[in-house]
Order: sequence, then structure tokens, then C-alpha cells
Amino acid sequence: MTGTIKTLEKDHAKTAKQTAQLNQKYTQRDYLQEIMTLNASVSSPVPMNTPTELDQALLKYARYNLKKTRQGQTDGLVLIDHPDRPTDPTLLGQQKEVTFYRYLALHHLRELPLTQTDVPAAAYLPFQFLRHVSPLLILGVFALQLGQLFTTEKRTGTIRFMNNLPVNKLALLTARMGTVLVLTLPLFGLALLTVYLIVGFKFGWGNWQYPLVYSPDGRHVAIMTMAKFMGLLILILLAAVLFMMMLSALVSLFSGNFGVNLAVCAAVLLFGTNQVAGSSVGRGVARWLPSGYFDFSGVITHQTAWPILSIAGGIVVLLAWAAALYGLCAVIVSRRQRL
Repeated sequence: MTGTIKTLEKDHAKTAKQTAQLNQKYTQRDYLQEIMTLNASVSSPVPMNTPTELDQALLKYARYNLKKTRQGQTDGLVLIDHPDRPTDPTLLGQQKEVTFYRYLALHHLRELPLTQTDVPAAAYLPFQFLRHVSPLLILGVFALQLGQLFTTEKRTGTIRFMNNLPVNKLALLTARMGTVLVLTLPLFGLALLTVYLIVGFKFGWGNWQYPLVYSPDGRHVAIMTMAKFMGLLILILLAAVLFMMMLSALVSLFSGNFGVNLAVCAAVLLFGTNQVAGSSVGRGVARWLPSGYFDFSGVITHQTAWPILSIAGGIVVLLAWAAALYGLCAVIVSRRQRL
């Protein structure tokens, strides 16, 4: 920018366009110098300014860029480079910038890049699910546990004894499902709580009102707090685990082999990848399949590579498929008991 300003200043026969360009560069330079000065001050061991002052400077510059974008004057705009997300020169992207920094300034919060590792506990867990931890990996771990649970009689050789017990087989299968809910899910919750406490004691607790700015429809901008994001993520995770549990239970009725059970669950998880769900065929049916909602953070922020229903609609799809699979299990067990 400095080189452009010097070049334009040396030209004493500037056109009106060049004069406007020079004035634009002067304005941008003033904004950016203020931002860099405040950022250095806030980041120093002895801060002379507050994060809110930096947020307000960033907000002013974001509003300037938004105004120029709306006017169609995007040539020469200098956008701030964020380490955690690509620069978005579109009108929607500039609206997100303004919304984000306005929220930070209003709530006196400092910006936390998603790539930063030493963030407070309230932001650490959401950031991990947003950028680092694959939901397919989490569901894969649950699939391993479910496969072991529903094939244990086959592996231990007690299946014949279990079949001869004078109990309702569907009640026995349902009891195993209850075991998953009582043991596996609380252990997962305990793991999350442990991480939260460790990070909290090391880097501070943070603020659950920190914003996540996204577009629910590709046209409008919305804000979601970290608290709401984690709440929605836990809900859709529970729905997905219920579906995987019913699937594993159904497979166990046809084969007591752990490998077969795991392979079927893995195949279903494969349908939740971008390569499959985002393909030309997958995009047509993904919104009606459970696998279309395995990308939890993408579903919550409406950033999947395939069409989906709303978050509530996705949870309903997962639960409906889980109920259908449980009904199928009930039919199969009932028929076998009559034989």
C-alpha cells in the first residue's frame, strides 16, 4: 500500500480516478495503522488499550469495506487476513465481518482465532469440534463400543444359553441398548468435562457468549453463541448415537460377528463423507438419510456440501430412522420367538 501511495503522489498530473484511488489509499492506511497500533498495544505485556478499543477499530474498518462493497467499489480494497478462515470479498462476507466485530465490541470480547490453541475453556471445546475433531471419528468410536456390546454373546460363547432364557428377547435387546445410554454416553460426557476443566485451569474459563457468525441461507447473517453451538451439537450427537445403536442392534440379529457389525457401521459412516454425500447422487438423497447429518458442525452452521433440512429437521430424520430400525428389530425378534 505504501508503494502505491508513493507512486500516485509522484504523479503531478493525476486523473480524477487516480485522485480518488489515492484518497482511498490514505483512508485505508489510516484505518490499518490504527488497527496495528491497537493490536500491538493490546498484545503487549503492559497493555495501554483494551480489546474493546481494538474491536471498535476493526468494526470501523469492516463498515468501510462493507460500504465500498455495496457501492461496487471493490477494486483496491484491502481486506484483513484472518488465520482461521479464508478472506471473503463478497457482500455476505463483509456483512459477516461487521456483524462479528459489532458483537465483540458490544460484549467487550476479544477475537479468538479458531486456529489458536491456548484459548479459554468455553471456546476450546467448540473450536475443536469446528476445526479439528471429525464427527465421523467420534461415531466410529461409538460403533466400536456398540459392536462389542451387541456381539458379546457370540464372542464369549454364551449365545445358546441366552437364547434358552425364559425372557422376552426384545426386552433383552432393549436392556442392552439401555446399557449404552447408561454407560457409554456418561463416559463421553465425563471426557468432555475433564478436558473442559483442564483447559479452564490452564487458560481460563472464557465466555460462553462468544459468537459464531454464519449464514443460515446464504443470504442473511446470523449469530450463534458457543453455548448454543455446544447445546445443539450434543443434541444431534445423541440422535446420531441412537441411530448407530439401532443399526448395530439390527445387524447383530443377522450376524454375531464383530467384524461384520463394524463393517456395516463403517459403510454407513462412509456415506457421511464429503466425497459420497457431496457427490451428484448423494446430494439428491442426503437430506433424507441419517448420514447427511453426521457432519455436526457443518449441519449446525449450514455449511455442508450437500442440501440438508434445518437442524431440528436433521434431528427428526435421525430419530425417525432410529425408531424405524428399532421397529424392524422388534418385528424380527417377534417372528423368531414364534418359530
